Amino acid sequence: MGKKKVITRYGELEVPPGHCMAPVGKKGFRVSEHLQELACYVGQQMSFDQASENLKVVGGISLTDKQVERICHHHGEGLEQVLYEEKREVAAKDQELTYAMMDGSMCFIRQEGWKQVKLGRVFKARDLLDIKERGTVRQSEYVAHLGSHTDFLDKFDPLVSDKTNVVAIADGARWIGDFWDTHHPNAVQILDYFHAVEKIGCWARLAIKKQQNAKDWMDRQEKYLLDGDVEEIINALEDFAGDTFIKEKQQLLTYLRNNTHRMRYKTFQEKGYLIGSGPIEAANKQVIQARLKKSGQRWAVV
Repeated sequence: MGKKKVITRYGELEVPPGHCMAPVGKKGFRVSEHLQELACYVGQQMSFDQASENLKVVGGISLTDKQVERICHHHGEGLEQVLYEEKREVAAKDQELTYAMMDGSMCFIRQEGWKQVKLGRVFKARDLLDIKERGTVRQSEYVAHLGSHTDFLDKFDPLVSDKTNVVAIADGARWIGDFWDTHHPNAVQILDYFHAVEKIGCWARLAIKKQQNAKDWMDRQEKYLLDGDVEEIINALEDFAGDTFIKEKQQLLTYLRNNTHRMRYKTFQEKGYLIGSGPIEAANKQVIQARLKKSGQRWAVV
């Protein structure tokens, strides 16, 4: 038998027989492959009890929420392995401009409380569309992981290991910068512009009492940012009169100095690069929050 094509959120995958879609009776499902595919489709869109109810109402199909859960877990693990193996087998280097982003979103886990689910998104520059002035990405690859950032990066790395022209946009988290510095030093690293503005603005609101004065000061710093002149912001902070919020000022200065090479926004924009991490923020909402943070949902690690 040849490979079977399965449609997923990652696109069309060729899956070896028996690798992903278990035949009747395997794993105790006792349902057809077609029904398993239906269960996976609705199970990734909504809670398992809602999926069970919708299958019954729309198709007259009786599957318990536990059956839907077990089928989704089984095939999810299988698809993850297929994707991982396909990425590891890539030999040719991809020189096309590619964006790579990482972030995290909190999810409530039973017995453990709130935990961060880390998410990575990789897409081609040609797939970034400007539709009515709102950026839309036509096609992306995702990887998500509940656990340590080292385990997440092991899963994320295959998505970019064959890419030679990568623009990595992040929020300044040290573990993300260390990953690019160590494993992909030729990647162009960009600190998300809006995170930089927020970081500087938080200090300005603390240290400058009059709201209008704080706004005027921030307007000047934002102009320096867009000009790629981070040194002017550092000088403005060092010359700022006052002995309050010294600790916060030193933290901001360290942040700016550590990320100066990631804040050359004028150069980045002249090259046509994105300078914001909007696509990964949107992915957090659609891939993680819309699926895992519905009202009343609680998840368990199995």
